[in-house]
Amino acid sequence: MEARSARRRVWVALILQALGYVFDAIWHGLLHPGVEPTTMSAMVRHLGTVHLPLYIGAASVIVSTSRALLRQIRRSATGLALPIAVAGAVLSTAAEAWHAYAHLRLDTHSAPMAGTLSVIGFLVVVITMSLSRGDRRRATDTPNALHGIIRFVLQANC
Repeated sequence: MEARSARRRVWVALILQALGYVFDAIWHGLLHPGVEPTTMSAMVRHLGTVHLPLYIGAASVIVSTSRALLRQIRRSATGLALPIAVAGAVLSTAAEAWHAYAHLRLDTHSAPMAGTLSVIGFLVVVITMSLSRGDRRRATDTPNALHGIIRFVLQANC
């Protein structure tokens, strides 16, 4: 049950980050194409409004994948999906930090590279979580196995 809950939290965080990308794309591509703030205070406002949903989403993905990985480590479970997902989340978050730093310096030339790396990290997490099924199977099998063990113990002691 906990594994399923952890996966659900990762997916909710991924949806939040995806909505941040959509909001950013609509603002930059449809509402204000080619417009970038030209002063530091305007850029801070821009990052704190237009980019904030994306930053919150990226932070949520790194927190949720890291928590799921720590849970996996505590259970002494194995698997590559969560370490890869965390790596993707780190790449995406680091790229967004680079993007914000460049914008705060009023540099818009490195933004496409940082944005591309952010999306690549995001896609790594999405693809990894989509392809990993081990936690879901184990989460559903565990209650059945536990019930079988409890039944066996009760029958043996009665």
